[in-house]
Amino acid sequence: MNALLLAISIIMNLISYGIVRNEFCKKDVRNNSDLNIFNALSSLISMVTLIIISACTSSLAIPSLYTILLGIVFGISTALCAILNMKALENGPLSYTSVIISCAMVIPALSGMVLYNETVSIWQAAGIILMIASFICAVDNKDGSCGTSLRWFLFCLGAFLFSGAVGVMQKIHQNSFYKNELGMFLIIAFGISAVFSIILTVYYRNMKGEKICVFAKGEMHRLIFCSLICGIGIALCNQINMYLSGAMDSIIFFPVVNGSSMILTTAAGILLWKEKLTKKQWFGLIMGGIAILLLCNIF
Repeated sequence: MNALLLAISIIMNLISYGIVRNEFCKKDVRNNSDLNIFNALSSLISMVTLIIISACTSSLAIPSLYTILLGIVFGISTALCAILNMKALENGPLSYTSVIISCAMVIPALSGMVLYNETVSIWQAAGIILMIASFICAVDNKDGSCGTSLRWFLFCLGAFLFSGAVGVMQKIHQNSFYKNELGMFLIIAFGISAVFSIILTVYYRNMKGEKICVFAKGEMHRLIFCSLICGIGIALCNQINMYLSGAMDSIIFFPVVNGSSMILTTAAGILLWKEKLTKKQWFGLIMGGIAILLLCNIF
């Protein structure tokens, strides 16, 4: 049963976080308003999906003030991570973007050392070094066809930092007295993420004069379809991974989830979008993949 759930999580992650989001950002997003509308609708669908799951499992309850406040900060960080991730996909390759953001697991690992006296192994330290080297190899403008730039890398770096912050806050909540409120914590977070993106949409539309192009005739059906796939997929990934992280050995779960995500997303970028990387970037991509496995502390 665990193996089946793991396979479902990996497939949903590839489809929702990778293929559908990348396709929508590259073909349908015209400006920041479009991007925020997409994130708002996806987040609302994730919230509704989690509410249904919580209702079916009888875990809906009034959350504590601690969960509400941390959930608000978590939700804003989730929104910023998603927005910056989509801006990176809009400006650069899916393959390398996925590797850089996957390396964000190093931030919760280091926070555990500071906050909870957890140790960082020599393998994780080596993973951090390889991760930095992978970042250095990321931007290579010698070949314009690779689609990378400093602008793309800065979006990746922003998504990397906020993804790490999301992991830290989830770790803090799960080490608190209120850890059983995780379902409500995620529901609040996705709700706040949606509200945050709606506020940004109003700002870009009224202050910057941006037109919401995804509401145009002929575009709306793609917005709804992609938002449904991403929203439901992201919610299911979160719910399944929360269960599996406690039901499976860490030495199996984390390397398989992160390693398979990196490999499949890279393959999708190369096969579906014909992404071309330079030799320097291929070297960095391989180092990034090894770094992810080392950061999972599999040895």
